[in-house]
This record gives sequence, structure tokens and C-alpha cells, in this order.
Amino acid sequence: MADSTQISSLIVDQLARGEKGMLSLIVAVRKALGRSEKIKGDLSQMVKSALRQLVASQAVVDVDGLYSLSPPR
Repeated sequence: MADSTQISSLIVDQLARGEKGMLSLIVAVRKALGRSEKIKGDLSQMVKSALRQLVASQAVVDVDGLYSLSPPR
């Protein structure tokens, strides 16, 4: 079963390839999890929650709904 840490990791992996919108991230996480991973609950809510945590920790930047990795310090 996918957990929040795994979803956050998948989001960071996707953002390493370039900025993405919410829908693109949800689709990318779904594809990365594949059919083998069971997801309990709403995947879009899980992705949104993980993104909020990543933005709060300043690992990810949200600019008008486009997400990207924070620049290195």
C-alpha cells in the first residue's frame, strides 16, 4: 500500500524532470505506482497533502499552481 513518504518521493522524482501542474503530478504518481500498489482513499487528496507538506518544508515551490523543486541553497 502506498504511503505518504512514497508519494512524496514520487512527486520529487517527477519534479526533478521539470515543473508540473497538479493533474500531471496525480497522473504521474498513478503511473509510477502501477497496478501493483493498492491505494486506500483518494489519490488526488494524497498528492495534494504531500505537496502541501513539501511546500511547507520548502523542498518544493508552488508558483500559481505550477510546482517545481526549490533551487539549491
